[in-house]
Amino acid sequence: MSMAAKRRTWPWVIVFVTVGLVGLFYVGGGWFFSSQVYDDALRAEPYDPSGLGRGTVQAAEIKGQGGSITLLPDEEDRDDRTFDDSVVGLAIGESLVVAGPATVAADGSQVREVRQVVGDAPAPGAGYGLTRDVWLTPEQAGLEADDVTVTTLDGRDFPAWLVRSAGSTKWAILTHGKGAARSEMLRMARPLHAAGYNVLIITYTNDVGAPASADGMVHYGREEWRDLEGAVSYALDNSATQIVLGGDSHGGAVTLGLLARGTLAHEISGVILDAPASSLRDVIDEAAEFRSLPVIGAPIPESLEDVALWMVAFRYGVNFSAVDYTGMKGLVKVPLLTFQGTADRTVPRAVNDKFMSDGSGSDGQYVLTEGAGHVLSWNVDPTAYEKQITAFVRSLD
Repeated sequence: MSMAAKRRTWPWVIVFVTVGLVGLFYVGGGWFFSSQVYDDALRAEPYDPSGLGRGTVQAAEIKGQGGSITLLPDEEDRDDRTFDDSVVGLAIGESLVVAGPATVAADGSQVREVRQVVGDAPAPGAGYGLTRDVWLTPEQAGLEADDVTVTTLDGRDFPAWLVRSAGSTKWAILTHGKGAARSEMLRMARPLHAAGYNVLIITYTNDVGAPASADGMVHYGREEWRDLEGAVSYALDNSATQIVLGGDSHGGAVTLGLLARGTLAHEISGVILDAPASSLRDVIDEAAEFRSLPVIGAPIPESLEDVALWMVAFRYGVNFSAVDYTGMKGLVKVPLLTFQGTADRTVPRAVNDKFMSDGSGSDGQYVLTEGAGHVLSWNVDPTAYEKQITAFVRSLD
């Protein structure tokens, strides 16, 4: 080949190599991030509610239900600031300590005010497991619950906790989020029960002790609404005249899924949501702002996000429009109360700003909790959270 021909060929080599590298970037990157979406948002997995942080009790000065406790988180959890401003539960053996926000020392140790002790006071050297749920059982939360079974309209059985309110025909049905347990809803259950509601805290598909889905995935209310509708039917069979639905995160999507698809949606009197996954596409898109490209650490380009979303739909059969409850105008026809933490990186604030401003929830009450992470509005300000719920349900009477 002549030198002139080589000179003419060389630019095409550059073009083909560049196109190949760009294609590899998008195919490889899209595959990588779609796998992350599966792990973080789609895969159903067991949950240890007391496993969000572990460590050792350094000192405990406790008298009755008060005092202080000094903790040293395990080294891998020492730099995690998620729960510094939160009221949390500390599972210590068979006991539980409810502790206030942390004062953090230079060595990573924390001092927290003790607000409640369930069981024996902890001794120095004991290990603890941190739970954002605060209480792990209804009894720890001061609630007397019966274990009941909810049967769906298609004949599947699901365990549930029922906290009765004698003589009341008002019911609240609460649905926890992805990768969580029934205990997540105890924070919402307490003010509802205090307001005179029978509170049914349910499980749904893929929970421990409940039927599993064939694909091992959660479906953001596209399938799980049937499980929740079984609970609505249970309440109606037990003389309910007023039913309020409450949902956290993915449980919020399940709640909205029932309003979109359920034959008993007309029986609902009010809805309470906490950081609801009101649009899966928006959740993925907004959460990507807090991630970066591997190795180089650069922000994820929007074009790569689009490829990843397409791959999620292709690989896992996700129909994003079917679980975009923001796009279902007129969906919520009853009074709505929504909580959202401003520091939430799982369901970022922008998702529900959209839902509550120009989407299905635009006629509802929107409560922003400054500095709260994902479903931590109660933990950051328990008094304000419970006052909002109490005022909301009283407005339904």
